[in-house]
Amino acid sequence: MTLLITGGTGFLGQAVTKYVLANTDLDVIVFSRDEYKQWIMQSEINNPRVTYMLGDLRDRNRVFEAVSWADYCIHGGALKHVWAGEQHPWEVIQTNIHGTKNVVDACNEYDCKMVLVSSDKAVEPMNLYGCTKMAAEALTLNGNQRVVRYGNVFGSRGSVLHKFNEWVAKGHSFKITDMRMTRFVITIDEAVKLVLQTLDKPPKSLNIPTLPAMRIVDLAKAFDPDAVIDEIGIFPGEKLHESLSLTQSSEDARKLTVDEIKELIRESI
Repeated sequence: MTLLITGGTGFLGQAVTKYVLANTDLDVIVFSRDEYKQWIMQSEINNPRVTYMLGDLRDRNRVFEAVSWADYCIHGGALKHVWAGEQHPWEVIQTNIHGTKNVVDACNEYDCKMVLVSSDKAVEPMNLYGCTKMAAEALTLNGNQRVVRYGNVFGSRGSVLHKFNEWVAKGHSFKITDMRMTRFVITIDEAVKLVLQTLDKPPKSLNIPTLPAMRIVDLAKAFDPDAVIDEIGIFPGEKLHESLSLTQSSEDARKLTVDEIKELIRESI
């Protein structure tokens, strides 16, 4: 049995690969378009059960070829930065919507169980990225496949945590858009298990966990209690508070304490 992971060189894809190799008998296909990231990942995870496959989600024939070898598919490949959607909308639409349609169609053609990894930004979206994830969810559920939706993975590549680390090293102040801003948070271990559990859900399942949230300013205080914080104003397309569903807002969710955030930081660094 084989698991295909699109966007497999990403933070989640690497964590899923390691977990699957350690805890299951599944083989893994890592599918992504970045040859350098594949080379780096292969140097760390060089295992005969892992096949590295270069390809683009927009290339329908290549997607079908990849899926033809798989029994399960975790579709994590996407362009994920809000700014990219605002500046390069057609690129994000092609990858996140057309690419998802290719994966859904291929999985249905080859009877492959699929889960789309979605985002809280798909709920009442205020930016193009969120709109593309909302559309991807609709395509996936309409295609009798499964969706898992969660918030920010703590410590993921490109997260604010890495920015804080960089600013501390350089002696810079912490730049926070708004002191009131909150975000849902999930650890990478929790995310991996949640995604794999969703594969066992019935077709058309939308799996939404109940998650805690944190204030970004509390994350800054946990990272460096002496940090100077500059409030710079909210960016276009950003929300003060995200939602996992119409009834589950990060504004109303249980807030992690500074001590709890410190523990997450220790586990992530």
